[in-house]
Amino acid sequence: MFKENIWVVAFSILAIILWVISVQEKKQYKILFLEGLANLAYTISYFLLGAYTPSSMNFVSTIRCFIFSKDRKENKDIPGYYLAFFLILLVVFGFITFRGFLSLIPIIITAFYTISSYLNDSKYLRIVFLVMAFVWIFYNYMVGAYVCIIGNVLEIISGVISLIRFKK
Repeated sequence: MFKENIWVVAFSILAIILWVISVQEKKQYKILFLEGLANLAYTISYFLLGAYTPSSMNFVSTIRCFIFSKDRKENKDIPGYYLAFFLILLVVFGFITFRGFLSLIPIIITAFYTISSYLNDSKYLRIVFLVMAFVWIFYNYMVGAYVCIIGNVLEIISGVISLIRFKK
């Protein structure tokens, strides 16, 4: 198990706050932008933990979120080749950092995030956030990212609240 230090805790808390706030945003470009900032903080947190697969997945997600956010803000459709590019990057980074079964979890979760953020419907994005938070709880427990588990529980609560708030 990994021991959490003050920097891991600080970046994890920052990521949690940004993620919870992102789900409460109405516009998809704002969700994606805040998610990008959260992913950047998670990148650093997992890197400091020595959990390189989720760190690399969050790094790819950071870039994806900022690019997708820009297109959504400009009301442009996100090109299909962007989706393909980011899914390929996930596979490449996943292969490079692969350390066994547990490594598959952040790869699969990030693929779901990538596909849902490509779709032009925030409802799907929120549902994926909510469902994947349960999977993250298992993963974070296994790698010793205990502060992130608290964040996952908050993500679940925030996700349920946002689905109720923005119910169509």
